[in-house]
Amino acid sequence: MSLDKIWLKAKVIEGKKLGRTLGYPTLNLDQPYLLTGKKEGVYACKMKIGGKLYHGALYYGPRLILKEKNNILEIFVFDFTKAIYGQEVSFQVLDYIRPVKKFGNLIDFKKQLESDCRKAKSILLQ
Repeated sequence: MSLDKIWLKAKVIEGKKLGRTLGYPTLNLDQPYLLTGKKEGVYACKMKIGGKLYHGALYYGPRLILKEKNNILEIFVFDFTKAIYGQEVSFQVLDYIRPVKKFGNLIDFKKQLESDCRKAKSILLQ
């Protein structure tokens, strides 16, 4: 079954808080296996939190910057800063932006995050 345009549900869990230190706090989700079969990388996405619709950039894959090998699922939600650990959220995976990349430092990683978010916003405005 294609995941395009269907809403998936997962619970928000605590992560490593690296995104927060870079100015990109993410919602880490407890069920990365929901995207098994999709390409690892960054996607534009929509998200429903407490009945309200948001846009964001979704990452599915290993956090190479932290030398991790297991896939994670996290979303940087535009214009959202609340801590909602334990809450169930719905999300919709949209267009693929880029594959997983390895970065030599946090500065290059942050620049890539800025670019990913610009692309996601452009996709979501269409």
